[in-house]
Amino acid sequence: MSMKTILAVAAITAVAGCAGSWTKPSQTEADFGNSVASMVKAQTADPATVANPSTEPVTGVDPDYAGNVIDALREGVSKPTEVKQPIEIRVGGQSKGGS
Repeated sequence: MSMKTILAVAAITAVAGCAGSWTKPSQTEADFGNSVASMVKAQTADPATVANPSTEPVTGVDPDYAGNVIDALREGVSKPTEVKQPIEIRVGGQSKGGS
């Protein structure tokens, strides 16, 4: 086979491989993004703000709620003694003693 024939076959194969992307989208592609949109819609307290969001910054928060959040964050911090524990990684049936 000549080099021109090989290049022509390769070009035709490449074009044929891309032909699927010119057809209608697959079921997954057609549904792409709908889950995020429905989740945003479900989590929005006032749907009117999605179409017309406010440009004003948030200026306040409920003091009791803020205090509870800060307390929860402080309780979630690990103690230094917990952090210093060794990390053990066991793979398959290896024993702790080795050999």
